[in-house]
Amino acid sequence: GLKGTMSEAELHLLAGRLQDSKRAAARRGELRVPLPVGYRYDAAGETVLDPHEDIRAAIADVFATFATTGSAYGVVAAFRDRPFPRRIFGGAWAGDIRWGRLTHDRVLSVLTNPVYTGAYVSGRYHAQRVVDPHGTIRTRIVTRPRSEWPVVIHDHHPAYLTWETFVAHAQRLAANNTRRGARPPREGTALLQGI
Repeated sequence: GLKGTMSEAELHLLAGRLQDSKRAAARRGELRVPLPVGYRYDAAGETVLDPHEDIRAAIADVFATFATTGSAYGVVAAFRDRPFPRRIFGGAWAGDIRWGRLTHDRVLSVLTNPVYTGAYVSGRYHAQRVVDPHGTIRTRIVTRPRSEWPVVIHDHHPAYLTWETFVAHAQRLAANNTRRGARPPREGTALLQGI
């Protein structure tokens, strides 16, 4: 009954081949992905530092400020009166740079992005299907731990900081996270509990 049309099995095979091609390109470091602010693709398709000095300086200042303050909120406070670049994804202005306020989420996205170390990374996130209590299948994006990233190619492009500094920043951010890290004592019988 499917004569002259592709069956679902053929479509599934084609989709699998496309995904295999993407994975192979990622293993070679050739899969083009949207770059964070501070980087661009040149005419040959290579990842290079953004030619605008103000953008490069803003990114470098985020890392320098975090090194001195040790806190993402400290970086936000230091950039309170200073604009920060953001690349637009999608729409008529795709690829354009807009300058605006630096938020805590933006600081975390810069500090936790391994691209700034000069590494090509693929597979930091993966889609996971889950069934909710009502029986609906939903797809959610899950962050993989650094040890499980399938593709990491060091020295792929120019870097803003070293891999060791990136790892130290990640450890410091994890220690700063009071939701998962150590918390000060709160309720109890001590005289000055929690101070």
